[in-house]
Amino acid sequence: MTTAAAQVRSAGCLVQIDSQVPGISRALAESTGGGVTAPAAQSAPDVVLTIERSRRAFDTGGMRPVTRDCWSDTAGRTVIENVGGSGFSQLWLAGGDSLEVRTRWTPTVLTAAAARALPSRFRQLRAQVLLHYPTLWWSMVTTATAPVHVSALELDGVGVVLAGPGGVGKSTLVAAELAAGHTATCDNLAVTDGHVVHGVNEALRLPRQVGASGQSAYGSPQPGARATHGRTEHAWARRADMVVPAVVVVVRRGGLRPPIALPADAACRALVAGTYAAGELRRYWSLAATLALATGRGPAHPAVAEVAATLTGTSPCYELDVGTEPGARLGELLAEPLAAVGRRSPA
Repeated sequence: MTTAAAQVRSAGCLVQIDSQVPGISRALAESTGGGVTAPAAQSAPDVVLTIERSRRAFDTGGMRPVTRDCWSDTAGRTVIENVGGSGFSQLWLAGGDSLEVRTRWTPTVLTAAAARALPSRFRQLRAQVLLHYPTLWWSMVTTATAPVHVSALELDGVGVVLAGPGGVGKSTLVAAELAAGHTATCDNLAVTDGHVVHGVNEALRLPRQVGASGQSAYGSPQPGARATHGRTEHAWARRADMVVPAVVVVVRRGGLRPPIALPADAACRALVAGTYAAGELRRYWSLAATLALATGRGPAHPAVAEVAATLTGTSPCYELDVGTEPGARLGELLAEPLAAVGRRSPA
């Protein structure tokens, strides 16, 4: 019997979470950073995620092996065991208009021990496997998007995409703008077709001191659960479902200097490289390829380079070095590029 049900918008999809395990329901709700609601009768979900209480492996009798730990059949069912090394096994049913993923906790002794020994890592991996990866894949299958490792926000009506590898300060820049009253769709992961960016709905992960100085901006009076890289999770105070990009900014950390124009091909390279370097997507690529083999749906390789080329080819690109310590807000650093975009916009 299902004991909890909720819906959340993420990566351009309406996702329903049905859980027989209340603890996992709460953990997934917290991992979204807010925006979880009760299911609406008039809204049919694009993705239905069911977390089952059973710890028995899914029956693969009569199914053909696809690759190691994966089986499929002619009825459109795919079983994957130990997805991404998480200890969770999943049954995927990719219908014409919707995706259903049923999940069971079936760890080996070593996998269960790793989950207990590294709780922050496991918390992030659990959210990826149970929620974010299915949504990323279904968005890719149905809307021809690809995942990208970016932050995306709107500053005074101008959509800004921040590219660059993890650890350069994109989340800190977004957090300061949220505290100033602006909106964002993501600070970490998104899907895009090159024209619109839909954020993956996950909690903000910020240094503890940033959360302590802007508690009300992140939606919770205290920092949340501990995350990887010495950060903590925070709920969103305001979040947009999507951003239409008008400027692409490659963020670097070193010597503080004003933004400089960047050729589109250099910006595209930075966006693609930052995406493939992202630890949050490290397990996604093999999962997407496995599902392409098993289901015959979706590309075997997501069109990251293609959507990045569209994004950087249709928007002015800049390089911004933010220095080694937090300084001016992003809106101040990008004052001239934002003004230039405003001047080009029709009245």
